[in-house]
Amino acid sequence: MFFKKLLEHYKDIKFPPEYTEVTKIDKSISWYLSDSTNQFISVNKLPNINILELDISQAFTTICKCIFDKDSDFINKMNHIKDKKSRNIFIATSLVNTEYLRMLNLISKIVITGTLFEIGDITLLELKKDGATICCNDETLQKIVNLNNNIYGNFTNFIISNNFKFHTNQYDKYIRSNKTSYFLIDKNITIKGIYKHSPEYIKEIQYKILLSDFDNKELKKIYSTDYYKIIINNHLNELINKYYLCDNKKFIDSEMKYISSINNISVNTYLRLFIYPLILSTKV
Repeated sequence: MFFKKLLEHYKDIKFPPEYTEVTKIDKSISWYLSDSTNQFISVNKLPNINILELDISQAFTTICKCIFDKDSDFINKMNHIKDKKSRNIFIATSLVNTEYLRMLNLISKIVITGTLFEIGDITLLELKKDGATICCNDETLQKIVNLNNNIYGNFTNFIISNNFKFHTNQYDKYIRSNKTSYFLIDKNITIKGIYKHSPEYIKEIQYKILLSDFDNKELKKIYSTDYYKIIINNHLNELINKYYLCDNKKFIDSEMKYISSINNISVNTYLRLFIYPLILSTKV
């Protein structure tokens, strides 16, 4: 009953033409504007331009309470698990190999996209399992931030009445390149995606780049072929670990893959993956 009513309200939302495909329920749960257009994307927080991340608080728990009988053995067991991570593991393992697990992800997508596009004019940057990252104006920002206490249409009315709660984060800068996202807020950087693992030295440089405080000459010297050969040939393990060993205990090769062997390191790829996108973001 819940799912049927959810779909009825969802179909009434007028999605912008550019998001017709991504908002279809039979399309992928995850979607990235940068990846879909094969473009580098950088957004800065400016007057009337905001970067916002919205996610459903306790998404799976809330959805399960909507689609299962409140007196069922499954719900009773779930309610007795207080730790969020343990509760999500219980849900996933209990529903594995069932249509319910797919339904949880689908409902999460519907709730997020339906809520955002019913509320106001947004640019969708990322869509994930139980949340999204968007760019929006001040009016839309205030509506979303106050979503738990206000109703903006039939869809959000239905969602809030079924006890959905939302959590938001705002950022100063968003970058997406090479299927990796960078979120900057209050001088703190969060990196998510394929290339979130990098050497400790690289992380320090990334931070300095975004704060416009780094030495480009030193960087080019360290990630030059000649410098790399000197370090390798002299077995300078401390420097190898500092400059080339990523925090997943892997190195990077010329095909942009994480590898275990130190012999196939591509120093230029380190710059292309981890450095150049951030430098570019300071120029646009």
